Amino acid sequence: MRTLTTDRLLLRPWNMDDVEAFYLYASSPDVGPSAGWKPCESLGEAEEILEKWTAEDYPDVVFAMEEKGTGAVVGSIGLHRDTHRAPNVQCRMLGYCTAKEHWGKGFATEAAHAVIDYAFQRLRVKLLTVDHYVGNEGSRRVIEKCGFTYEGTLRRALQIYDGTYKDASFYSMTAAEYRLIRAKAAGLALVLPEEVSEEAFMAYYGEWGGEGPGFNPAAMELKGRRHKQWLKDTIAMRTNPPEGLVPSTAYFFADRAGRVLGAIDFRHELNDYLLHYAGHIGYGIRPSCRGKGLAPYMLALCLEKARERGLARVLVTCDDENQASASTIEDCGGELENRVEEDGRLTRRYWIDL
Repeated sequence: MRTLTTDRLLLRPWNMDDVEAFYLYASSPDVGPSAGWKPCESLGEAEEILEKWTAEDYPDVVFAMEEKGTGAVVGSIGLHRDTHRAPNVQCRMLGYCTAKEHWGKGFATEAAHAVIDYAFQRLRVKLLTVDHYVGNEGSRRVIEKCGFTYEGTLRRALQIYDGTYKDASFYSMTAAEYRLIRAKAAGLALVLPEEVSEEAFMAYYGEWGGEGPGFNPAAMELKGRRHKQWLKDTIAMRTNPPEGLVPSTAYFFADRAGRVLGAIDFRHELNDYLLHYAGHIGYGIRPSCRGKGLAPYMLALCLEKARERGLARVLVTCDDENQASASTIEDCGGELENRVEEDGRLTRRYWIDL
């Protein structure tokens, strides 16, 4: 477990030297019950909890929230097994609490953003969940600020330390939703080709060094056409594709300043060839922008377009040897169905649920 840094906090592993600081807030009658656990009644009880958290075989990840300026431990935050989704090994549940004297300072939200990044980028989970007891408005606000999707409220869903049951509201975030949230926060977007100038298009096009197998997606190839004709044909593909092809929408991937970073082609449906080999989506990052982790954000933005069109899941494929593309698809929640061979080349077929 690594140490995470935010503007005001260090999120670090707990150690036994923290026992007094932990006991100080964990013994409060207002802290533990809001999260469903019994307030610590003695320093020895606090030691037992920290011994469990710091054990090498402890399966969960629990960070101490340390304030940078003072060195004070202001709470804890962790990634736990979700008992409601226990068979799903690629799922974790977010949990957190802060000392009462630090409520209202935004520490929980700040820490949660960092741990969410850790869950999806470091642990590569495909689903992150979180819940709160009905009436815990502070926790609800943290969850909503982080962008989780509300799933529903279950009555008498969770049993707490005193044996009573509480109603709880449940939320989740998929890997694709996480990348979508981060993409939008960074000012990244998909834009239609008619929104990109010919000059910007040609600068993008020129970086590829010619058309052919390395040019992705193929929808952005001129294929001997002038830009004006290519644009006309590309717009027509959305509603009136040539015989044998399916309707598709091509997008450029741009940053906040409008610079084209890549391109992606979304096929609205699958024909037999697309079902077996090419999938719903083809994409490429321009050569000068590779190695910056941009592709998952572009794919997540396109998945949103697919969901808006009513698709429940999409097929995304890549060459078996293209590990970078495979990682991009997996980062957005892709589940490998199989590998298929075409002309001696293996293709990975991934499905992403929307």
